[in-house]
Amino acid sequence: MKIKFPHLVEQRRITETLIRAFKSHRLPHAFLFLGQDGVGKEAAALDLARVILCSKANAESGAIDFELPCEQCPDCVQSANLKHPNLKILFPLPKPKAGKEDEETINYTAAQEKAFEELLAAKAKEYYTPLHLWGGQEILLEHIRSLRHEFSLTSFNSRWRVVIISQADRLRLEAANAFLKLLEEPPPSVVFLLTSSRESRVLPTIFSRCQILRFHPIPADRLKEQLQRRLSISSEPALISSRLANGSWWSARQWAEENAVAEMEKAVVLMRLLVSGEPGVLEVEIDKLSAASSSDQLTKLLTLLSSWLREVQRYDADPSHYADLAQYPSMKKFAAYCSGAHYDTAIAAVEEARLDLERNVLPALVLHRLFDNLQTILFNQGTSVLFR
Repeated sequence: MKIKFPHLVEQRRITETLIRAFKSHRLPHAFLFLGQDGVGKEAAALDLARVILCSKANAESGAIDFELPCEQCPDCVQSANLKHPNLKILFPLPKPKAGKEDEETINYTAAQEKAFEELLAAKAKEYYTPLHLWGGQEILLEHIRSLRHEFSLTSFNSRWRVVIISQADRLRLEAANAFLKLLEEPPPSVVFLLTSSRESRVLPTIFSRCQILRFHPIPADRLKEQLQRRLSISSEPALISSRLANGSWWSARQWAEENAVAEMEKAVVLMRLLVSGEPGVLEVEIDKLSAASSSDQLTKLLTLLSSWLREVQRYDADPSHYADLAQYPSMKKFAAYCSGAHYDTAIAAVEEARLDLERNVLPALVLHRLFDNLQTILFNQGTSVLFR
């Protein structure tokens, strides 16, 4: 029996662990996959779900020469489209229309239902697509109630059911407590696959009832190789994209599909204005940027800024090892100007600002506060040296 994880990029240790658990018939009732965004947690969960749900996995047969998932049985056809009746995927959604307190169904508008379907269709096409929707901040109690209601029904096409909970750290407290009861007394033949990029925000009682698997960032050289092999990206764009991705396959793909150098320059322009210290100029530019850009565009800009600061930090720490970064004059000069700065603190400030945007905090407020913080963290007060 050969078990495939075709959508998961790298992470060999993870696949070996999951395959070993499946073949030994020792799958726990709940896994918690931890790691930063884009490293393959949900891809692994979906690939494992398809293995579990494949009819050949459940067939009483002595055959050993076959693959899972087989890609041919009706179960595989349904799971490939993420439409298998025994596969449930929960992720943060907007609050539904008000219903009765004990109502088991969730009512969304037709437009919202269409948005959900489009996102899952995109996920089925590319397993690394983030399960993020506008207005979807938490996994709500209504979603867990609906799940428990489904468990009261008979399993349809196979004896196994799989529940994937994306961003388990966003379970609302009452939803987390309701879900905890499922983990304490798990329904028969159900496997829960939880994912989170924010380990500290997962309810400790849920954490303790799951088997933990940690996904590590993918090394830049491996990302570069995968970009060239899977997407036929040429060497230089693959190199730049892999360095900006900070260990994330999804980010590497996104950068590879754009002009990474041109996009990086947008962040550099803001940093030049910050260093120049010209009164009012940065404030005016921030107001223009926040007024003209969508939340998604600003989030992308902050992600880019965070990646760029990490590259500066690497070059500042070891210029000889990262000599290839010296080809970007702005990065080299910035590293020289801010040598020894508290880059980790600066990057954390950028990440917190990105989360504020996700929480729908006013963009202008987020950006002004961020750049005030960066001024304090990175630059000496009162300096007149310019970063050009």
